[in-house]
Amino acid sequence: MSEVRFTAVCDAPLAFTFAYLDDYRNVLEYWHGMTLYRPVGERDQGLGARFESAIKIGASTQKSTIENVRWEENARLSYASVSGMKSTTDFLFRELPGNRSEVEVRIGFTLFGGIAGRALEKTLEPFVSASAKATAENISRFVSAHYAKQAADAGSPE
Repeated sequence: MSEVRFTAVCDAPLAFTFAYLDDYRNVLEYWHGMTLYRPVGERDQGLGARFESAIKIGASTQKSTIENVRWEENARLSYASVSGMKSTTDFLFRELPGNRSEVEVRIGFTLFGGIAGRALEKTLEPFVSASAKATAENISRFVSAHYAKQAADAGSPE
């Protein structure tokens, strides 16, 4: 299994950052290359929630169904694939001074077994790394912007 890690720092409190990343409706906004992300079944949040996803990596599109396997409010979100491309994704949250927060994201993936699968993983790693970097920048930018807008709206007279 190949693994990519990245960290995003957000100008937003921990609870806001967690809530933003826990809301499936935001995934297409921040996840670089993600073209489909929608709930499958009754739950759309929390432990056991499942999502159908598709992500463009280089010239290929990888599809999978993922399930939330760990949900710890303001601390951790973890997903694992139940069909399609084998993957794990962990979001680890940390509060920072100055009303800021940090998210460490760990992505593990296996395309398919055998020598050909491992070779393709190695070929795609630069694309995955570039996507991860763009995703980290998007998380920082969008979480910070949404929080700033919420704070401005809360402070403006109606």
